[in-house]
Amino acid sequence: MRTLLVCAAGFTLSTSAFALQATWTTLGSGTAIDMSDDGLYVVGNSGGNAFIWNSNSGQINIGQDDAVAVSSDGASVLGNMTNMSGQTVAGLWTQGTSWVELPGLGGSSGSSVATAYGMSGDAQVATGLGWVNAGTAGAFRWTPGGGTTQLPQSGPNSSRGNAVSDDGTLVGGWDEAGNGSRRAVYWDSAASQAQTFVAVSLTNPDGAGEVLGFSSNNTFVAGITEGEGFVWDATNGLTKTGALPSNDLFALGGAFSASDDGARVVGWYRVAFPFDNRATIWTPGGGLEELKVFLENNGATGVPALSFAYAISADGTKVLASGGGSWGIADLSGLGGVGTAYCFCANTAPCGNIGSLDSGCANSTGSGAILSGSGTASVSTDDLTFDCTQMPPNKPALIFAGTTSVNGGAGFVFGDGLRCAGGSVQRLGVMTSDSGGNASWGPGMIAAGGWSSGQTRFFQVWLRDPGGPCGGGFNLSNGLEVLLQP
Repeated sequence: MRTLLVCAAGFTLSTSAFALQATWTTLGSGTAIDMSDDGLYVVGNSGGNAFIWNSNSGQINIGQDDAVAVSSDGASVLGNMTNMSGQTVAGLWTQGTSWVELPGLGGSSGSSVATAYGMSGDAQVATGLGWVNAGTAGAFRWTPGGGTTQLPQSGPNSSRGNAVSDDGTLVGGWDEAGNGSRRAVYWDSAASQAQTFVAVSLTNPDGAGEVLGFSSNNTFVAGITEGEGFVWDATNGLTKTGALPSNDLFALGGAFSASDDGARVVGWYRVAFPFDNRATIWTPGGGLEELKVFLENNGATGVPALSFAYAISADGTKVLASGGGSWGIADLSGLGGVGTAYCFCANTAPCGNIGSLDSGCANSTGSGAILSGSGTASVSTDDLTFDCTQMPPNKPALIFAGTTSVNGGAGFVFGDGLRCAGGSVQRLGVMTSDSGGNASWGPGMIAAGGWSSGQTRFFQVWLRDPGGPCGGGFNLSNGLEVLLQP
């Protein structure tokens, strides 16, 4: 490997090759609903029964009605069951024993006593909806020691718990206002079950919506509001995830889960009559994308039609999705290891300049330059490295970083390519691509840029290309978004 040291910038430039790649694996039948934070255990429903899956045993039928949540160690499953009296109740399955009924809130509606929705990673906290009487239901919090208790409400009607944080301190769901509107809320046991309404805004003063999930580190809250998914955190507030292209007046979307860095959020979007649901993935740079398209654009093959993406692992590399009677896991760990790629060329690229959909616009090589990251995004280790491939050989290339993405992550025409990184821009180093069209920058880039943990930077490579198809003389790679860590 040939390396050059740029003294002014203080980091190493080198040559190597790296390719973006995602994979899809269909793993079972039915509908998978929940996955452990590390992606090792999955639960769901198939043929009218609950199942649990792991890579060693495969999919195992565990009976009863359904399964909605799994513990981190796979030893406990929360679901719904029918008791000896024929009533529908929340239930807990434990490996090596059987199902145990969880108490409700004292009432019932028809044959329904309670419905389970979410559980903590250690299986010590569960939530759902319990009937107080035939017309009113309440969000409940269950623990082995404290039993089932109703969570406090601000509204006069009903409420429901949809999700529990991994450590059990937070319960998310909805609290119905006096006008009947469901309001997105979470309860915090560390603050005496105080409620936080996360979707309140000028256009949504009631905070209408639902909380559907948390990142495993409690930093990010995912849910639905005003017909779209959202991700919320205490620092940045509410960010709606947007819409897929659709002319359907009844379009609707939501977000189920977020990675620990908030860089990937998964859910669904209903795009057209007759209410065709599409599993989705959202990134701050790339916006909302259909998960199937995202995977195929990043090299995955054999991806079926996917209706819902229910869960994402804590590190953002595993996505659980279901559709068409089967389910599987998408593996994103091959996407450069660091950062989220965005701003790709498609058939609408300038001058008919059609590049690979996971790259920049096609250059004189006939392909688009691919920018990816490796190492880590840690400020303390400062081992972040960027690799750019499929560039014209033996030509100057410049990597730069911006504080924002351009045009909502779609970029704008610039030379023969698309400019994807903007805001306050830092130029980080020039080198010449090798004979194979490859170049790398790093480590030492974080210190050279003067960046801090918690900051997000948007990277891109500008490349000289006098023989390009549009005559612009230069082109660019895709963009890469990186959230810096401690």
